[in-house]
Amino acid sequence: MQDSPLSYYPLTKKGERFPVADSERKPLLVPKPENRKEYLHGILQGISDVECQGFDALGSLGASPPKPCIVWSCGGGAKNDMWLKMRERKIADICGREAGAKVCRAENTEASFGSAILAAATFN
Repeated sequence: MQDSPLSYYPLTKKGERFPVADSERKPLLVPKPENRKEYLHGILQGISDVECQGFDALGSLGASPPKPCIVWSCGGGAKNDMWLKMRERKIADICGREAGAKVCRAENTEASFGSAILAAATFN
């Protein structure tokens, strides 16, 4: 899979909270190609790029480990094998290919499952 030539910052409306606090940040979804497949590729890549920026921000704030080794994906996007591969490739870019970071589909892909895991982790 190749990178999209599109450089989107996909927001649903003006304003970003993370990975950068910028209430004036506007969505960037242009140019819009005529081909819907190319458009979706650009949007998913933009989301993957924002995810990587988020991991960078968490690492700079002291997250341990500073870069992810494995990302468990849940929610509707976890059903898209191509997007999981795209995210894994993007995360490998920030972690280093030799680190072998993985993006895997969680056993339970309901979106609330990820929230439950994070909540449970606070009890350890």
